[in-house]
Amino acid sequence: MPQCCLYKPADERNPTATIDGIEMASQPLSPNTLTALTTKYAGRVPTDDVILRDVYATADYVEDSCLLGRLGIGHACNEYGLMFDMTLAHFAIDLTGDASTLTPTTQPPPHTFATVVYFFPSTCVGGAVTIAHGHRTTTFEALDGCFLSFYSTCDVAVAPITSGHRSFAVYYAAYILDDYDSDHSYGPTPKFAPPPLPSIQELQSAAHHFDPQGYHGVAIGLETRSLMPTFDTLMGHDKAVVDRLLAADVFDIALVRAGDNGNSKDILLLPGTFHPLCKTPALVQEVYHQTPIHEVAADINKIKSPGCCLLVWPKANRVRMLGYDRTVGLLRANVDGDVVDDLGYGSLHSIFEAAFRFFYPRPWINYTGNPEQTTLAMASLLYDHGDLRLIETFLDVHDSWADDATMVSWLLAVLRRFGASRIEYKLRTADVSISFVAQLVSLATAGDKLAQTIACDCIPVWWPRMMHHLTHGYCAKKDELGHLFDIEMYMLAQPMCMAASTHLRQHLPDVLVRKVATYLAPPLTSLLDTAQVHKCLISSLLAVVGRLAMYVALAVKRLRSGAERANCCNGHALYLALQTVGTPAFATADADVQTRRWGHKFKDECAGIDKSSLTAMQLLVLDKYIREDDEPCFNR
Repeated sequence: MPQCCLYKPADERNPTATIDGIEMASQPLSPNTLTALTTKYAGRVPTDDVILRDVYATADYVEDSCLLGRLGIGHACNEYGLMFDMTLAHFAIDLTGDASTLTPTTQPPPHTFATVVYFFPSTCVGGAVTIAHGHRTTTFEALDGCFLSFYSTCDVAVAPITSGHRSFAVYYAAYILDDYDSDHSYGPTPKFAPPPLPSIQELQSAAHHFDPQGYHGVAIGLETRSLMPTFDTLMGHDKAVVDRLLAADVFDIALVRAGDNGNSKDILLLPGTFHPLCKTPALVQEVYHQTPIHEVAADINKIKSPGCCLLVWPKANRVRMLGYDRTVGLLRANVDGDVVDDLGYGSLHSIFEAAFRFFYPRPWINYTGNPEQTTLAMASLLYDHGDLRLIETFLDVHDSWADDATMVSWLLAVLRRFGASRIEYKLRTADVSISFVAQLVSLATAGDKLAQTIACDCIPVWWPRMMHHLTHGYCAKKDELGHLFDIEMYMLAQPMCMAASTHLRQHLPDVLVRKVATYLAPPLTSLLDTAQVHKCLISSLLAVVGRLAMYVALAVKRLRSGAERANCCNGHALYLALQTVGTPAFATADADVQTRRWGHKFKDECAGIDKSSLTAMQLLVLDKYIREDDEPCFNR
């Protein structure tokens, strides 16, 4: 933020002043008028003796100019800026270059923060004005017809006037703070001096929390006006800014010159563009020179020729500057041993962590159109690198997978390599998709022992999140209802780990094993109950009906094969018969029922059926099974 600002109104006016009855109709003043006024007034003319006509009104000045706004308060530049008033302090005629005439000496109004000077048109030679505050120093040569504003705490110096004279009006600028409460007011805080440069700690914190918002870094305008500036030629405030950024040791700094007509495409890259003390890697510099300048920082068009600016971004953003593909390529080259380049992060591990931070969880939004590539390239790289901690971090930050079949296989490969116990806890908390779990169930059903273990251990934990995703997503996603049906059917059939189930069956009857499994398995929210509550799921029920038909066909096929049947499946046999009523498969299912229907357990299953959900034909069949008791009852 500057300590002073200069503004030249766009429209030309001819302000005049009357001093103690003497009309100043034209500028420069005639010798007689000049002699009369300077004889009576030594330096300053008090406000009571001044009448100004056609001078720019305060309202116009505020509305048309961002001059005071650049000091941080003008509401013309900032919708939420603080209001202020301008009060005439004195009038002055300067013959020699007297700095004292530019600074008010009377009692200022409350909340005065700045001095504003209007320089009447003049033909004088010399008299450059220098405004300084700390390391900030700015000199203005041409001032006639301009407003100059500066904080009241600034030092003012004026070069000698070598020819002629100039007149100017000096104003106080004071905040209007009648209703301002520093504890409860919104908007900017009143400023009475230019803020100091941020501390090293503040800069380091800003770099750590930097939000790119589509850009790599920020542009910092410089006071230097030069066609070929270098870091060595920067002076004053510009040098102080660069020195403070270097002291923070967390930024890459590039020096550029504005393009012609404010065109960012014409911005020139200067010799020695990157500050050598930043040690910006050659690869980053190469990519920077290939990147359109307007993509590097916002508001770059505001830097007008021949102005200069710094392009600054945190060193932690170097992977973002490279982009996803180049970063993965660099990581792959390091892992394969082709290069040794930590990009200034200090270690290969740190590059991975930076990539996770900038490219996930949804990398394709800004960096590529193919989520499979952005997932699988990094996943494959991590597997080859073999760092389990990085893989765990990857699972934490990545919640949008590529194709589920590939990712399930990748995760199972990771578990086999590092041991399921070391990473399974991380997998239980991963935000996996419904289709991902369905693919895991598919592998488990096909006989993959590790997939069976993971499914049994993790699906009860994943189930509430999957149900939430199903019921709170867009209706276009309701086709996942079919996947959840498959998952629920698997869990009902395999309520415990396959290895544990096999071990128990070696020592216990099947009926007891199933009771143990039912006791151990946590109750899951029924998919049917969820579908009844959320009406938009009903339109997707055809997908479930199709799957149910496949399951029924599989069960009938097993009956026809003559395979050994479990004695504990009386209820399952009854449900299969009712589901196949009216179809050719009913004969097979009914034949199986006839071998079971005389037992007490079968009678209990019949009595427990919810008849309100059955069709007329199903009710007839059920009634037949209940009433026919030609043979005495016994357990089978």
